[in-house]
Amino acid sequence: MNEEKMVDVEVVAESAQSTPEAEAAPKSVNITLPLNKIVDETAKVMESLGNALIKTAQDVSNLMVVPVDKVTRVQLDLLVEAGVAPTRTKAAASLLKESVQSRQEIFEKVEKTRAQIDALKQQLHSLVGSAS
Repeated sequence: MNEEKMVDVEVVAESAQSTPEAEAAPKSVNITLPLNKIVDETAKVMESLGNALIKTAQDVSNLMVVPVDKVTRVQLDLLVEAGVAPTRTKAAASLLKESVQSRQEIFEKVEKTRAQIDALKQQLHSLVGSAS
């Protein structure tokens, strides 16, 4: 399957001057391209599009819709206008991340409590399972 097939492509160039003679006789150039080169280039473009779609799908899976009041929106806009953040989304994400980091102690307590609840649930299932 190493056979090279050729494709003829006609390119019509329009002249900058729009005279009746120029319109009546367009200049054409024949370009001959190997079919396998066209297929290879098309495959590269398709692969690139596929990668872009995968990245976009991954980015979308990280999105959250968070309603904000008018005051918060104005403050986010202020950060964008001041050049502190490129977009409202990035400003909100940054503020949210800072808030979570500053309250790390609370999250550690919540995690510890959740683990205790899970352990109690397992004990309960063991009791109910052994009683039946």
